[in-house]
Amino acid sequence: MNRVCKILALAFLFSTGISVAHADTSQETKSFFTFTFENDVFVGRDDGYTNGTGITFGKAGFDEFNAGNVPAWIHWLIKNRYISTKPGKTRAIAHMFFQRMQTPRDITVNDFIADDLPYAGLLAWQGTAYSWDTNVSDQLSLYLGIVGPATLAAEAQKVIHKMIGADDPKGWQYQLNNELIVKIEVQRAWSLYRNDSKRFQYDIVGLGGAGIGNLKTAAKGGFAVRWGTNLSSSLAAFSLQADRHVNPLAFSDSNDFYFFAGARAGVVAYDVLINGNAFTDSHSLPLEHLQNEVAAGALWSVNRWAFVFALSSSSAKTTLNDDRERYGVLSVTYRY
Repeated sequence: MNRVCKILALAFLFSTGISVAHADTSQETKSFFTFTFENDVFVGRDDGYTNGTGITFGKAGFDEFNAGNVPAWIHWLIKNRYISTKPGKTRAIAHMFFQRMQTPRDITVNDFIADDLPYAGLLAWQGTAYSWDTNVSDQLSLYLGIVGPATLAAEAQKVIHKMIGADDPKGWQYQLNNELIVKIEVQRAWSLYRNDSKRFQYDIVGLGGAGIGNLKTAAKGGFAVRWGTNLSSSLAAFSLQADRHVNPLAFSDSNDFYFFAGARAGVVAYDVLINGNAFTDSHSLPLEHLQNEVAAGALWSVNRWAFVFALSSSSAKTTLNDDRERYGVLSVTYRY
């Protein structure tokens, strides 16, 4: 556990300290801090994906990635990749540190539940490089972290439930084992249609993405419809999981908003939260390979502040049941 904590601490120092050590002079850059809270309490549930919190540090508004605006080791990884080489793009970098947890439906049972979701905690860093113009946005992410008791998910849930008067979770002794996880992910959003002749606009955004790693291996595609103001400037970090990226409205100096609703579907080949540990024996379930998700929400910005509130619903991740996973999200971004 000590080794794992040291790894995450070093990632934190590299991503936050080095990335702000120099100023990029190609154009005015903006820095961001985001706090994210995800919980199924927003939809009156307490099972499946039950809670997630995260903090994100981001910097945006430069023409190219270099050692002055991204950590040196990340620059080495991406400097010759498409995310860096396409001309005429604006770019950004973000570092998210998050904890997420999953539980079965009945957390009051002190016995092993073989036919329901395993208890699992996830603690990780997500580094994302963004490259966009008014019509296309690309996102390249690297995830590094751990699952298992070292995430302190069990302790976190017990404390939270005691504070809010919820049931005390009894089965965390059966959670997944400690294991390092990694994932590389690419995503693209592109404007399929936009009506920008008036102040209040609407557009249709295509979505595509794929990831590979022992955290999750999957490929999905879909679309979203948005309605609001200044939509051409907010495509940069658009995602159905809007709280897990820098709020794109925070990139702009104007006060804007938009509502969105969208869906995507695809194939999941591996998911550590369902398949269990890759390198040791642990609780596992048969994976549902064909999955879908829908989401709707609102984003708005006021001066240096930007906000996200959204609801998400995903299809069952295992063939043992058909329960959809539902949760709500809230994030607050401050530009400094």
